[in-house]
Amino acid sequence: MKRDGIFWGGILIVLGVLFLLQTQGLLTNVLIWFWPFFLILLGGWIILGVYWRPSLEGGETFSIALDGAKEASVKFEHGAGQINIRGGAPANELLNGSVGRGMESSSRKSGDKLEAKISAGPSFIPFIGPDGGVWQFRLNQNIPLSLRVEVGASQIEMDLTDLNVTHLRLETGASTTHLTVPARGVSLLDIEAGAATIDIRVPDGVAARIRMKQGVTSLNIDKNRFPRLDSELYQSPNYDQSPNRVEINVEAGLGAITIK
Repeated sequence: MKRDGIFWGGILIVLGVLFLLQTQGLLTNVLIWFWPFFLILLGGWIILGVYWRPSLEGGETFSIALDGAKEASVKFEHGAGQINIRGGAPANELLNGSVGRGMESSSRKSGDKLEAKISAGPSFIPFIGPDGGVWQFRLNQNIPLSLRVEVGASQIEMDLTDLNVTHLRLETGASTTHLTVPARGVSLLDIEAGAATIDIRVPDGVAARIRMKQGVTSLNIDKNRFPRLDSELYQSPNYDQSPNRVEINVEAGLGAITIK
């Protein structure tokens, strides 16, 4: 991929300069100097990846065909790095996404339901992860979806605003998650988090019922929108009557949670 080529091209340039200095008698052992330069280049490349994030359209992509399915379930497994999940797949695709080494995908159809699984490796290592350093996935907005996301030390961006997600189960470790819940229909979100920072946004016009089971967690909930009913329950006044609503169950250990 293009970013990989730039990285390895930089390595070759460093080696070439070091060998040139050796032939001029200015260096006696190339390897002594190579490893510090390699670590500097790798560190700079990882930092650059935080700010250089090409769009999905600019990189290599794969897709899973919808194949006439009326509903679907998708499981994402992600070890470490950055992952972005949102809508935007064409009508004839269940999902599409960025390609990189360390990623595997599979799918099977049973009746009208399509089941898919995506396993994505680390995204922050330039010669392993995807072009751009971020796993990016786009889902179909026209069918009911059940999502399961299992991540480790990751930065997660999930914008479900335009998706018809009936159920999301998120299991996360030491991570940072920015999640926007669906803006239409009825959704259930089950979140189990370790030492995590979780920022959940509920779009205007969506009612919410929030149940919290937390350890040593900093909790910030918009009580104007979601008044507190008891020690673990917050709920919109019009929750039962709202056609667009979400039920959020959070079980968290150490971290910070914001819902607004």
